[in-house]
Amino acid sequence: MGNFGLDIPWTLIEPEDPSGSDMVDVSGVKHKWLDVPYAAQSPSQVLDIYLPEKGDGPFPTYIFIHGGAFIAGDKQDVQFLLAADGINRGYAVVSVEYRKGFESKAPNALYDVKSAIRFLKTHGLEYGLDPGRFAVGGDSAGAYYAVFAAATAGIPAFRGPEPVFPAASEEVKAVVAQCGCYDLLLLAPPPEVEEKASKEFVPGTIPANLMSIYIGANPHLFPDLASLLNPLTYIAPGFPPTLVQVGSADAVVPCTESEQLARVIEERCGKENVRLEVFDGWNHCALNHIVTADWFKKANMDRVFGFLDRVL
Repeated sequence: MGNFGLDIPWTLIEPEDPSGSDMVDVSGVKHKWLDVPYAAQSPSQVLDIYLPEKGDGPFPTYIFIHGGAFIAGDKQDVQFLLAADGINRGYAVVSVEYRKGFESKAPNALYDVKSAIRFLKTHGLEYGLDPGRFAVGGDSAGAYYAVFAAATAGIPAFRGPEPVFPAASEEVKAVVAQCGCYDLLLLAPPPEVEEKASKEFVPGTIPANLMSIYIGANPHLFPDLASLLNPLTYIAPGFPPTLVQVGSADAVVPCTESEQLARVIEERCGKENVRLEVFDGWNHCALNHIVTADWFKKANMDRVFGFLDRVL
């Protein structure tokens, strides 16, 4: 066990399998509910709820969506450190699991995230949450889902077939997007390149046919579909205040994706509605192990929750 030199009070449990993910030790959180089902189509449709040790609530709530290249990750893995310290800052923190690419194709994971938000809007007070002060955020693929969910709040076509809690609001008051990818074409090689690439999946790596796993086909063959699955397509006036963070040395997703997100929000919603933070030399947020530990340190938690303090 260790904390990788972090200066926030969380410990990681390192896996025996080198290809496995470091998990956040949540045993010390006194007030929590784990694996709460928000829908019934899949065992993946569960979430964890954590409350601050002090206070009676209802608490402002940060709903966190983990990344994992659309095919991996876990609601309690190292990525949860991007949100967990909110529990020590007076926030309820919810970590959402969802169906990933090997189990179910796009846009079902988006439907899951939105179902989780509607579940929390409906039952939040029962768990000490304040449904009027919800923020949603995530890293990497989780940032994609967070932005997509906020941008399509209230659009019936993006609730999926037979949605749970259909009358509940999906609106959130703020968005945090870290290291996100929004143009899925960037993650897909040309079809002729994909055809020659190995189809064998190696844990801990991003397969060449990632988007074909996630969508069901190479998006270069269906550019209109790629546009429909781009969250930026749906950003419109009224989109919540947003904090966008990215590392200039991101080796997984070009930092230009985050810059484009910030530019679109500014153009459509006003400069005052978005804050872009580009960190010199920082790499991508982690999946299996911490890449740039600064993402998870107190200074960045101060930025994230300082932003949420201002807008919630």
